Amino acid sequence: MDSIKSHFAAQQLQKDTAGNPVTPEFWSHKLQKSPEGKDIVVHYCRSLKSSEDIAQLFLEDDLLGLDLEWKASASAWGSIQDNVSLIQIANRHRIALFHLALFKPARGIADLVPPTLKRIIEDPAITKAGVSIKADCTRLRKFLKIDAHGIFELSHLYKLIKYCQSNPKLINKRLVNLSEQVEEHFGLPLQKEETVRCSEWTATLNYRQVQYAASDSYACVCLYDKMDAKRQALDPTPPLPAHAELNIPIRVVCKAPVTADLEEVEVVQPGDAPENSKCTI
Repeated sequence: MDSIKSHFAAQQLQKDTAGNPVTPEFWSHKLQKSPEGKDIVVHYCRSLKSSEDIAQLFLEDDLLGLDLEWKASASAWGSIQDNVSLIQIANRHRIALFHLALFKPARGIADLVPPTLKRIIEDPAITKAGVSIKADCTRLRKFLKIDAHGIFELSHLYKLIKYCQSNPKLINKRLVNLSEQVEEHFGLPLQKEETVRCSEWTATLNYRQVQYAASDSYACVCLYDKMDAKRQALDPTPPLPAHAELNIPIRVVCKAPVTADLEEVEVVQPGDAPENSKCTI
């Protein structure tokens, strides 16, 4: 297990060779601080034991970012470690990379799934936020027998706050990629180089891969907080979209009738939706 502090790398990124400040080109967890003003810690876990130990640090959270990586050439008939190579979770203080592809022995699911991580992902009281999260969780269920609950699709909240007051008919459940959401709300895109995004996730990660994987999961937490604050500032305030596994329409508070796909969007009158309703249980 490696615990990697972000501070030193952040100092390198933000200054040029002459020591002058440089404006970053990409959003990264290394540019962020915890609510207490501390650097974000990254744990890179390469064994079942270290993963179990680190997963316990996330048991008390009500919100986590969740993401997966897998071998680009993985097929449905391939190995578990090819199909779920890396699981990333993040809270507001730390990020954990569980590199299942390196776990040994790997005789079956029991050797690859940290019990506490399974408990966290299956707990409906812990919201796991991500993009295309239902597809990721289908992969977890198929290959690792983890039945995820409490999963939250960030694209739903993105569409809700973007269009609920200007053009509600554009609200739907179509996915919006993570980098686009990050750039709109934080002013910088995520670094999405093809050589890193489609790189070999079954081998030991290099520095660039660690930063890529860590930033994706941490971005999910930051986006949730940022967009939910914008939702709560709206008047009238629409309810927070439901957990994705519940398949409940996105609720839009609107006085006028809105043309919408009723399977995706439900229009309610102001006052019909309970104030501060989260619609997540």
